[in-house]
Amino acid sequence: MFNVGKWHETGSAKGRDESFYPCEHLRCNRWEKMQYSVKPDYKVLRAGESDRASFQPTHLSHVTTFTGAQGIFSSGTFSSHIPKNIGVKEHFSWWSPEISENEKEREKNKYKQIIEANARPSDTIHHFFNSPPFQEESRYGNFKFTYDMKSLFEMYENSVCGGRRAEFRVLGTFKYKQEVMHAVVVCPPSDVVPLFSRCPPVGNDTQAVVSKSGHGWMWRPDSTRNKLKPYCCWDHVSLAFYLPRGNPEFPLPPGTPPVTCCKESVRNLLPQCSITPEWEFHWCLEILREIWEASG
Repeated sequence: MFNVGKWHETGSAKGRDESFYPCEHLRCNRWEKMQYSVKPDYKVLRAGESDRASFQPTHLSHVTTFTGAQGIFSSGTFSSHIPKNIGVKEHFSWWSPEISENEKEREKNKYKQIIEANARPSDTIHHFFNSPPFQEESRYGNFKFTYDMKSLFEMYENSVCGGRRAEFRVLGTFKYKQEVMHAVVVCPPSDVVPLFSRCPPVGNDTQAVVSKSGHGWMWRPDSTRNKLKPYCCWDHVSLAFYLPRGNPEFPLPPGTPPVTCCKESVRNLLPQCSITPEWEFHWCLEILREIWEASG
């Protein structure tokens, strides 16, 4: 991996410049040289650090194009054709926490109370929770696979980890023009795959960006804002399931894959031809089901 303790340029990711800071999830006071405003929600709210939004996701989602979904249905596995540069080029299956509407509403109400207590205009709340992690649209395609974390972790452990417990480690922080991604790597035990042994395990510090305890996972973002004077930086979390070169593969959990339609984001990161119009989605889904049945 890259040397720890500084930003490294990785090249580009889906046509964007990308910087990587290994082995740490950096808070926004260390997001250096961003193009847009960098300010955490709690400072905009005139509140304290303890008032950050917090979410406890129980499901993960993976979004892809129709072509990507065809590959998943036909092979019965999650794979990767484009490696990520972390000092060495490795393959991962990338997943995002699914934030429930109940959790969004709970945190919105918390912010509303802070806004009212500080005598701010009531429409201030519209500046928050408008970044991509809180939207139904996707920037990566229209086909969304969603699984509960437990099922997905069990399939990874039974296959890629050979029945042993997976490790969850702080891969690092990826930085783009307006976006910051905090990545957690899901990988086999370090005595089997030592590549990530320098990455610290995800701990139970509830003040960290991402934490894990007996109560589950917690994500505490710095910025949930996408547009403010006129744009500002926002952050999100990804779980990167490490895919060893060759075998073993990462199979889908049992049953027909749970796929739903994502609307196209205005700022999608794929060529226009990669987006399937919403009216065609159900027709495409029938094709995928036929592929799944034929694959046995």
